[in-house]
Amino acid sequence: MSAPTIQVLVGFQTTVNFGQPFQLNDAVYGLLDTGTLGGIAFADLTTMVQSINITRGRSRQLQEFNTGTATVSFWNKSRDLDPLNTASPYWNSNANMTGIVPRLPIRILANGIPIFTGLIQDWNVDYDLGNNDIVYATCADAFTVLAGATLADHGTALERSGNRINTALNYAEIAYQGPRLISTGSSDLGGTAESVEFNVQEGTQLLNYLQTVTTSEQGFLYVASDGTLTFKGRTEVLNVVPSATFTGDSSAGITYQTLANEFGDELLYNVIVTESPAGGPYPASDATSLAQYQAQTYTNTSLLNASATEVEGLGQYLLGKYKQPVLRFTGVSVQMAAQHSTKQNICLSLDLTDICNVIKHFAVGSPSSADQTLIVSGISHNIIPGSHIMTFTFESTDSNQYLTLDNAIFGILDQNLLAF
Repeated sequence: MSAPTIQVLVGFQTTVNFGQPFQLNDAVYGLLDTGTLGGIAFADLTTMVQSINITRGRSRQLQEFNTGTATVSFWNKSRDLDPLNTASPYWNSNANMTGIVPRLPIRILANGIPIFTGLIQDWNVDYDLGNNDIVYATCADAFTVLAGATLADHGTALERSGNRINTALNYAEIAYQGPRLISTGSSDLGGTAESVEFNVQEGTQLLNYLQTVTTSEQGFLYVASDGTLTFKGRTEVLNVVPSATFTGDSSAGITYQTLANEFGDELLYNVIVTESPAGGPYPASDATSLAQYQAQTYTNTSLLNASATEVEGLGQYLLGKYKQPVLRFTGVSVQMAAQHSTKQNICLSLDLTDICNVIKHFAVGSPSSADQTLIVSGISHNIIPGSHIMTFTFESTDSNQYLTLDNAIFGILDQNLLAF
C-alpha cells in the first residue's frame, strides 16, 4: 500500500509562454480552434510539491465554521514560481509583469478526489544560497471572499433561512459567482413588515451576516472540498446512514492511529439567553445543573428568527443540549498510506457534516466497546512524501433535537427524530 496520489493545480493567466493564448495575426495561435481566448489556465505543479497542510471546519460546537486554509511548499530550483523571474513561463511579457500574483485559484486532489479548493493569498519565497529555493503558497477557501465583502442597506422580507442566504448572495453589490448549494432551511427569518430591526445595515460584513442567519437556523454553513459554498438546515443530517466507520480493528472499518475524547465543561451551559427583534431576551435555565455545576451562561441576542415563540424555543433547545457535560469522541487520525485504496477513497470523500461511526474496543472493564455516531466538523491533511495523515474532528449528533411537542421549532413532524 502507498499514500494517495496527490495532484496540485494552480490557475495562471495565459501568456505567450503558457496556455497557448489566442494571438491576432499569429500563423499558429491566430487561427481559430488553436489557442484559448485568454483568462485562466490550470498548470499541474505536482512534481514541485514538497509538503501540503490543509485545515477545514471548526473545532467545537457553537463556533462558526472557519475559513478553510492550505499551505503548499514547492521546490523552486527552476524559479518558475519566483515573482522576480522574467524567464518564468508565467511572466506576462506583454504586460511586463509577473503572473505569480495573489488570488490565483488552486485545486488540490488526492486519488482524483478534491480535498481543497480555494485561492492563493500569498507567495512567500525562501531563497537558498545553494539555489534550492522553496516557495510557500498560503491559501484560503471562498470564505475569504465572503469576509471581504460588505452589504448595502436593504429591507428584508419574511423568508426561510436558506432563502435569506441566497438573497444576500444575490444582492447587486455581492453578485456571488462561486458554486453554491443552499438548502431551504426550517426557520422563518423576520422582515421589514415585522420590524425594521430585521433590515440589513450598510457596512455589514457578508460572512458575519450569513453566519448570523446560520445560527438563527442552528444549521451549517461551510465551503465544501470542491469549493461549493454549502448551507444545510438543522434537520438535513438526521436519519443519514453513516458514510464511514472508524475502528481500531482494520477488519471492521478504517483503522485509526489515535482517538481523542473530551469530557469537560467546554460545552456546559445551564443558563441560555436568546433574543431577536421579534422578542426577548428570553432566559432559560436548569436548576439541577445549576446546583451541580454553578452558572455557565451562553447568550445570543442577535438572532433573526421572526417568531418570539421560536426564539424562546431555541433557548430551550440549547439548554436541553448543553445543560449536562457529555463524554464524546472528538477526533481520529488516519495514516492513509496504511489503508487500501478503497478505504483511502472513503476517507478522502468525507466532507464536513457527513456522519461517521467511531468504535473503541477495550481490553478490560465494562462495557467492552463504545460506539458513537458523530458529525464530521473538521478535516485536516498533513502530506509529505510517503505519508498522508488525515485528522477528523467530530461533534455529537445530539446537535439535532428530537421531536418536542408544542415546540415552535422542534414540534413539527417529519423534521425531527422521535426519542425512544
